[in-house]
Amino acid sequence: MKRIWSSRVQEVANRPRREGFSNCLLAISPTPLPSKLDVGRWTLDVFTLNPDPCPLFPAIVDKFGLSRGRVFAIVGVILVVALLGCGTEDSAPAGVAPPPERIVSMSPALTETLFALGVGDRVVGVTRFCLFPEETLEIPKVGGYLDPNWEAIVALEPDLVVLMESHAGAESRLSGLGIRTVRVNQQNVADILASFQQLADVCGVPDRGEALRAEVEQSLERIRLTVEGRSEPRVIVSVGREPGSGRLTTVWAAGPGTFLDDALKLAGGINVVPGGVVGAYPEITTEGLLHLDPDDILDVIPELETSGIAADAALADWQSMEAVRAVREERVHVLGRHCLSIPGPRVAEVVEAFARALHPEVEWW
Repeated sequence: MKRIWSSRVQEVANRPRREGFSNCLLAISPTPLPSKLDVGRWTLDVFTLNPDPCPLFPAIVDKFGLSRGRVFAIVGVILVVALLGCGTEDSAPAGVAPPPERIVSMSPALTETLFALGVGDRVVGVTRFCLFPEETLEIPKVGGYLDPNWEAIVALEPDLVVLMESHAGAESRLSGLGIRTVRVNQQNVADILASFQQLADVCGVPDRGEALRAEVEQSLERIRLTVEGRSEPRVIVSVGREPGSGRLTTVWAAGPGTFLDDALKLAGGINVVPGGVVGAYPEITTEGLLHLDPDDILDVIPELETSGIAADAALADWQSMEAVRAVREERVHVLGRHCLSIPGPRVAEVVEAFARALHPEVEWW
């Protein structure tokens, strides 16, 4: 029996072990050899080639006048090197991209989700509206929802741009530039919870998606149990107006199916904005407010924290609407936290803020 070795075998044997990499050794012998062979830190798969029934060898001997042993050596070395050069290295399955290392986020909710999943160190670009967590303030800005800065995005050399579901146009533009994108739906609470796993899977940290979802669901369940069985006030969630103007002409309210509508339900309230209205956040006139006549108004003003407008000044805007029950009974609640407009991992904080305003009788933790 004669074993044919090449320097390639020793080269491979001396490499650091790579998970999922396999190598082969071809042995030319008239008798079968063991199927496995330990070489250094490697285990090679051994394939035995019996030369006797193969017409290749006598043909080469006759053509070139080589000895049988020399033919074995030449063919063996060639095949060993070829087989050792093949192998399977760790790689993503066909059609599955590797986890991104340079991410651009195109919404505050997506940015917060990425940081909550522990991959904030991979985020290299955010919108100018991304203010949380504090680390985002130092990250390069790439414009906003309606006016993305394409040049700035390309210059950051991202291997992934994370988009909102409504960013179909941006997705097409970026794909045309050869940049990988993923669109994430965070329209309602169920979508928000599902988005944790979607982004965790894309980023290669699936366990973190499960953990984040479980944590938020636990907080939501705690609030639901706290308000369960209590009165359910009829509510308008105001999400867009000019605060501090001293008067009220129109407001934009959260409509059915939005994440603020879901948050209101979980907080133990009923949205009086009817279904079938145009847009997720329809405009409500003063006449409309009088007609809907809510028990409570949740006046969400995310920019209040940075605008310098006092909550009392924002509240005074409603005084001209004393004919509305909520105004007359002093149940207008000005809520000025930035997170209240962000459909991301702080959604339980939104629900809690609503619940505390609607149920002051509860002894909150």
